[in-house]
Amino acid sequence: MSSYIPVIGLEIHAELLTKSKVFCTCSAEFGGSPNSRCCPVCTGMPGTLPVINQTAVQYAVKAGFALGCNINKFSVFDRKNYFYPDLPKAYQISQLQRPLCIDGLVEIETEKGKKNIRINRIHLEEDAGKLIHDDFNAVSLADYNRCGIPLIEIVTEPDIGSAEEAKAFVEKISLLLQYAGVCDCKMEQGSLRCDVNISIMKPDDKELGTRAEIKNLNSLKAITRAINYEIKRQSRLLDAGKRVIQETRRFNDNKGETTSMRSKENAHDYRYFPEPDILQVNFTDEMLDNIKNMLPELPHKRLQRYIHSYGLSEADAKIIVNQKRVSDFFEDAMKTYAAPKSLANFIIGELMRRINLGEVTMETLPFSASEFAKLVEMADTEKVSKNDAKKILRVMVETGEDAESIAKKQGMLIVNDLAKVKEQIAAILSENETAVVQYQNGEQKVFGFLMGQCTKALRGICTPKVIKETLEAALKQPVAAKETVAEEKVEAKTETAPEEVAYTEYHNDAAYRPTVKDKILQVDGNTLLPEFDYEAARNQIGEEISLKACVHKIRQMSSFAFIILRTGRYLMQAIYDPSNCAEKMDGIREGNFVSATGIVKENEKAVGGLELQLTHLTVISASNEEVPLKIFNPKLSCSLDINLDNRAVSLRNVNERAIFKIQEGVANGFRQFMLSQGFTEIHTPKIVAQGAEGGANIFHLEYFDKPAFLNQSPQFYKQTAVAFFDRVFEIAPVYRAEKHATSRHINEYIGLDFEMGYIDSMYDVMAMETATIRYIFSYLQEHYAHELEMLHADVPVVKGIPCVTLLEAKEILGNKGSKNKLDLEPEDEVALCEYAKKTFDSDFIFVTHFPSSKPPFYAMNSKEDPRLAYKFDLLFRGLEITSGGQRIHNYQEQVDKMIAQGLNPDDFHYYLEAHKYGLPPHGGLGIGLERFVMKLLGLSNVRQASMFPRDINRLLP
Repeated sequence: MSSYIPVIGLEIHAELLTKSKVFCTCSAEFGGSPNSRCCPVCTGMPGTLPVINQTAVQYAVKAGFALGCNINKFSVFDRKNYFYPDLPKAYQISQLQRPLCIDGLVEIETEKGKKNIRINRIHLEEDAGKLIHDDFNAVSLADYNRCGIPLIEIVTEPDIGSAEEAKAFVEKISLLLQYAGVCDCKMEQGSLRCDVNISIMKPDDKELGTRAEIKNLNSLKAITRAINYEIKRQSRLLDAGKRVIQETRRFNDNKGETTSMRSKENAHDYRYFPEPDILQVNFTDEMLDNIKNMLPELPHKRLQRYIHSYGLSEADAKIIVNQKRVSDFFEDAMKTYAAPKSLANFIIGELMRRINLGEVTMETLPFSASEFAKLVEMADTEKVSKNDAKKILRVMVETGEDAESIAKKQGMLIVNDLAKVKEQIAAILSENETAVVQYQNGEQKVFGFLMGQCTKALRGICTPKVIKETLEAALKQPVAAKETVAEEKVEAKTETAPEEVAYTEYHNDAAYRPTVKDKILQVDGNTLLPEFDYEAARNQIGEEISLKACVHKIRQMSSFAFIILRTGRYLMQAIYDPSNCAEKMDGIREGNFVSATGIVKENEKAVGGLELQLTHLTVISASNEEVPLKIFNPKLSCSLDINLDNRAVSLRNVNERAIFKIQEGVANGFRQFMLSQGFTEIHTPKIVAQGAEGGANIFHLEYFDKPAFLNQSPQFYKQTAVAFFDRVFEIAPVYRAEKHATSRHINEYIGLDFEMGYIDSMYDVMAMETATIRYIFSYLQEHYAHELEMLHADVPVVKGIPCVTLLEAKEILGNKGSKNKLDLEPEDEVALCEYAKKTFDSDFIFVTHFPSSKPPFYAMNSKEDPRLAYKFDLLFRGLEITSGGQRIHNYQEQVDKMIAQGLNPDDFHYYLEAHKYGLPPHGGLGIGLERFVMKLLGLSNVRQASMFPRDINRLLP
């Protein structure tokens, strides 16, 4: 691809935070039921007149000042005429000739350094309404609540040279508008949207290239991806000797590509003329000064104050300033406790960590900045330890309780009882006279040993600072030396002693040991470690049992504690009562792995109706750190990305891991049914020399200096094996190099594949799949009822599955269907499943007879109509989960179809050998396990059904 220079200009639309709309008194608040916040003025009824909202004008001017613009003292409004259903007046009141603000300048910073971006203009206009598309009923509904919302459009000069610069500019504009107090910049709600104008040119070109406009981008990620795609698209066109057309395009976030909407309009296409119903806007110098004085402190000034007045590092100051809510929280906290460095450190290190993990947002913090400041002050003044302060913050996030109350309840307050400190230190020095004499004789390093002994004894009673001061004072007092001092040297220690714990470590005297025969260990395999079985425990009421588990949740009561134990499949409630349990639980915390012994009791309120009255509790393995997610909640409250980034932790949540027990059940059910029907399980290679789909969407790799690929399916091997096994199946990963970032796609998934011989038609394969799915659901209900109930799974009853051809499907969809006549688009799949549910009460529907011109090349053409192939898809609740069909078994027929699809049969020599030596009529299919589980459990994203998903953006963990 040749080297081109991108030339980018942005049009940013920002809704203003006025209480009412720009030309009427309707509420401008986001949301509301459709068409509940509109009136004759904003819906363009005849005879109505607009009245300008003075606050909207002031906010637009404030935005201009914040963005370094000049303000026009004389400004007028114009009518922009165009016809669209969401614009009831058929024109938009905007500004063309005399906008409010012009000639602005905003500095951005990227990895390449700082750069100034010029702003051509900022004008005030009204927003349009919103169309809601009902694909199933093939109608679009108009919601006019947004009509007339005051909107500023910020138009840049073409100064932006990359997607990174565009992202940085939008971030900077968003920050400035938030600080100015004129827009909340919530892109997910549409209050900040962006249109991108982009062209490319060669370095030696004198004129700009033809531009394309990408409309309505509502996230920073979409802006970045759309620009990068468009640069590549235009580069390919020019490299191929074609030209770029000036047009308006839309960005498909699922596919990561832009598509044409319409030819690009210019100003004359809108037939602008002056708005006759609104007078011009005139400003005096005094009026502009008053508006300018209304501006609060802007981010660049606040940044400098944090660095120079508060002494924060530039990096820390930027983290705080670049999020206005965080910065305002910091400002409010400073009013209670003026310790900027401590507050900044705790905000960045601890509060932001809780936010980034999805536990809370700045908008939903259940405590005030003042309460947060008191917690930081308690840590600084050593009323609580630094580590305890972190624990207190987490409880504050969960409960909203104040820091001091939490510290008192959990015994974290340090009281500094000096009398007790002196008494304890005196006792320690008396017990360690040898070390005292060594210190007084000049061996300073022994102080660490003594300090460690004192810290351990006085934990929670006094701060390390007071202990140190008191110990130093005590060591200055003379102590009579023992006669054996010269012989009893105490090894100097520079570190304090490790934290003492009260729990008992696990030891099993009855642990299995191999027998010995002829002096050689013999492992017999007869003594196996048992796994906890909840159903078995139900039959042991009143008896003592033992289990090994992880401490999932601790709830400390006044005289006892509830401990929720997590085994590999179940939760078990345990009761710790110090009068009944032989060991102390002090020091045991959530995440520890323990051995628990106790009496099984019935308790209707406990998880599963059982609880364990503990008699013994020992620690097998202690956790080093507190888990970052609230895994003990029924469902994780964090985003999917945070969930996947912390998979080692998130899968400890019982709901998350239950998904994969269901996945296990689906695979087990599939395997059991296949074996019962005489199928042989095979295991095929995943590193191959050729792709099963003719080379499309395939991962390339190097195999000892030879080109190779990751297999897209076991198709070739399944067909080959039919010749000698008749029926085969495999459960294994398959790989598709599809560059999709959607909720439906992953690049590595588990395929449930089978192939069967001696079929009469593809309907034999479809019948086998119907029976397979029916068996899988029955198997799940028998063996995985616990997980199905936990996940509220709606398991369908499969009596029969309706079947339509692709042509019939398109006729059923009618105007509701996509324009793609050769395949099904996602919206088609959704609509067809709605039809199947409504008409046949079926969650599934087969679609058959796809065009024979499309891959796969091994699909047999229809004997009735060679334009079609004996290929089918199975849709489940709006999503394709299966692709299958009847295969070509005749050698010459297979060669002919390869040639017809532009393939060279010589490239498939080994595959064709099976055909050459004869194959029975056969067919098969592949089911996507993750998609199957996704739809069964009602998950919103296929990644949720993949333990460690691989997609276009994820290679870790």
